[in-house]
Amino acid sequence: MTTLDDSPEDKHPGDGANSLLAELTPSELTAEYLRCRREFRNLVTRSKRVSMGSAHVWVEGNRLAYASVLFTRIVVTAKSIERLLPDCAPREHWDFSAVASLTRNLAEAYLWYFWLCEDEIDPDIRQGRFVLLYCHDYGSRGRLFSPDGDDSEVITDFERRFDENPWLRTFDPKTRREAMRGHKTPFVQDDVLERMGVNKDQFRLAYRFFSQHTHTGPVSFFRLFEHDRGTGVETAHEKRYMILAILFATSILDRAVPGHLKLFSDAETRPPPFSEADIAKAVERNQGRGHRQRR
Repeated sequence: MTTLDDSPEDKHPGDGANSLLAELTPSELTAEYLRCRREFRNLVTRSKRVSMGSAHVWVEGNRLAYASVLFTRIVVTAKSIERLLPDCAPREHWDFSAVASLTRNLAEAYLWYFWLCEDEIDPDIRQGRFVLLYCHDYGSRGRLFSPDGDDSEVITDFERRFDENPWLRTFDPKTRREAMRGHKTPFVQDDVLERMGVNKDQFRLAYRFFSQHTHTGPVSFFRLFEHDRGTGVETAHEKRYMILAILFATSILDRAVPGHLKLFSDAETRPPPFSEADIAKAVERNQGRGHRQRR
C-alpha cells in the first residue's frame, strides 16, 4: 500500500507493490487498474452518502462540527481524484502528478480529521487541540495577509485560553510561545500515525513520494522519458503509479468512513436533507442560469 519511484540510483523503495505490478502483462495491468478504480469509485459513492447523511444535523461542541466540515473536504477531494482517473482509451489524458497532489491532500485532511475529531482523548486535551488550531489559523493568515490593525486583543484571548486549559498549562514557555505564533502545524505527523495504528514507514514513504509530485521535486521529473511517463498519455509506468495512488487513497477512505460513522452513527441510513437534483437546481438558480441558458 505504498507508492514507489525509481531513485537516481535506480533503486525501488517500498513494499514491492510496484515490482509485482511490473510483472503483469499490458492487458493484466489494465484490468488491475480498472478494478482498483472501480473499487475506489464505489467507496467514494459510499463516502458521499455518509457525508450527506450527516449534513444539517444539529450538534453541540467543536468535535462534531469540525468532523462534518473536514469529512466534507475529504469526500470532495476524493471525488476530485476520481474525476482525474482516466479511462483506458485513446486520447485520454493521464497525469499522475495531479492525482498524487490530491492524494496527498486527502491524507492531510484525514490527519486533521483524526487529530481533532476521531481520536479518543481527554476532553481537556481535545479542547486544547482546538485552541492550537485557532492559533495556527491566525498565524497562517498573518503570513498570508498584511496586518490590518492591533492584534493585542487576539493575543490576550489566546493567552486566556491557554491559562484556562489544564493540558495547555503544561506547555513550557518556549512550546507555548511557538504554539501561540501558529506558524507550524500543531501536531507531529508521526505521533498522529502512531495513534492511528498505521505503519509509519509505509505512510511516510507514500506521503513523501506524493510530495515530490506536489512540489515538482526531482523525483517527479528525473528519467521522465526513460521511464515513459509524465507526457499525458497512457503508459504502463503511468498506470502502475496510478494504481498505487488509488490504493493509498482507498486506504484513507477505508479509515475515514468508519471513523465518521462512529461520530454520526446513522449517517449512512439517514435520508439526506436534499437530493442531488435539489442541489443542481439550487446551483442553477444561484448562478443566475435558466433552462434556456444551459449548454
